[in-house]
Amino acid sequence: MKEKIAAIDLGSNSFHIVVVEINPETQSFKVLDRLRETVRFGTFTEPSHELTKKDMKKGMDTLKRFKKLAEGHHVNEIFASATSAIREAINGKEWLNKVKQELDIDAHVISGVEEARLIYLGVLSTFELKRKRACIVDIGGGSTELIVGDEQFIYHLSSIKLGAVRLTAQELKSETNIKEKFEFIEKNIESLLTTKIQEIKDAGGFKTLIGTSGTIQTIARIDYRMHNFTDAESTLNLNQYVIPYHSVESIIEKMISVPKSKRANTFGISKNRAEIILAGALILKLVMKNLNTKEIIYCDRALREGLIVDKLLQKGIIKNRLQYQQTIRQRSVLELAKKYHFPEEHSKHVQKLSSIIFDKTKGIFHNYEDKEKELLEASAILHDIGSLVAHNDHHKHTYYLIKHSGLIGFNDEEVEVIANIARYHRRSNPKDSHANFHKLPKEHKKLVKDLSTFLRIAEGLDKGHKCAIKDIEVSTNSDKKKVKFKLLSNIKDYDCSLEKWSATGKSKEFKKEFGVDIDFKVQKVGKN
Repeated sequence: MKEKIAAIDLGSNSFHIVVVEINPETQSFKVLDRLRETVRFGTFTEPSHELTKKDMKKGMDTLKRFKKLAEGHHVNEIFASATSAIREAINGKEWLNKVKQELDIDAHVISGVEEARLIYLGVLSTFELKRKRACIVDIGGGSTELIVGDEQFIYHLSSIKLGAVRLTAQELKSETNIKEKFEFIEKNIESLLTTKIQEIKDAGGFKTLIGTSGTIQTIARIDYRMHNFTDAESTLNLNQYVIPYHSVESIIEKMISVPKSKRANTFGISKNRAEIILAGALILKLVMKNLNTKEIIYCDRALREGLIVDKLLQKGIIKNRLQYQQTIRQRSVLELAKKYHFPEEHSKHVQKLSSIIFDKTKGIFHNYEDKEKELLEASAILHDIGSLVAHNDHHKHTYYLIKHSGLIGFNDEEVEVIANIARYHRRSNPKDSHANFHKLPKEHKKLVKDLSTFLRIAEGLDKGHKCAIKDIEVSTNSDKKKVKFKLLSNIKDYDCSLEKWSATGKSKEFKKEFGVDIDFKVQKVGKN
């Protein structure tokens, strides 16, 4: 039986679920079902906002329906990603934790840049770019994402705090004297777009403009109906429908002439969409104008399909033309490490030793899987990047740099775990008095405590930056009260006393977590 999975996009304006069946032979998936519900999370009227009880109840009720839909298809896995409204809400992660507890849906916050990357993957799942660069624009409720890429490479990723719900709340809630307001609003939008548009031009531009999201789908539907005879059915297949720039301009002009209360009937759209469509159309117009494009092609796949593609990449099901994307997580870690001039030989050796300890203690002291190992390996590569700021307390600087540098391919929770593991490679052990550790959920605290002990020992085993330890043999007695680490030396006649001494000192946290002392023994060997 083929595997079935469900991905949920927790957007600012609406929640979406897509249920698919995976075909490993063709490296593809078939959509079995999909559902969308307007939720309108957050107000976007303050620098930070809080999800109300009404918001959270509506969101939870929606997810309960989504889960029933997924269970009806007997899916093997349900996962979700949250975007700007939940990302910016001060209680957003708290609500996601409640979703996990009550519905067992694995939901994570993703950064704006990660959102852009996933949208790109969604578009690639249906659009043949054929080595031609495309610019993808996704106008959501709280943010607009811009991506430039071809079939294999991404050249630009950005996310702007500019969305249809946000702009409506901040500038277009009242449409009194709307024509007089327009020049001011357009200038504000262009000021937000300017830097990103210039970056796209500096990156070499693009050949085709592609648009995703409900805003662009709605504009495509309005344009189609304005130029073609059709009934009121809303099931038009508009994938790859071309919207000319002049049509966007004329639709905006017509919208301004129609009161907001009558737009739903006039344009044949839902009342919820009618409330925010003018703002969305205005953003689209100014993106097209500043990119100097005469048309945009609508694509009916976006973030939720990107989540599916990303999952297939992680599972190793999709390869071939997307092989470059398959390694995005590892490459983004290395790019961040190089940005801060990491000690490459030492860091890669610490990564190797961390992995050896992880593998050879699995089934004895822990039962973590490859996904946790990947977080440990990322932490090992990045553990010393804070030294560029200052050697003293560099572990704290490392935490800050990892947390705020936007690792591509990881969700916010994974980045927080990576940053914390790296933070505790030296000095103090994890404590609830530390703000960065205190805010972690219980299961992540346990993960950080355990994996940071492996990183501490690995870092100690390369104290002299000689890469002297080539392998570790792990053995334990029957009651697991004692464990022996036999260190195999890589340097002829080198006694590894410095490495042994340092690792012994750093093994105290291992004893606290797992209740055993480590006895380090050195077996000297010559180079092969």
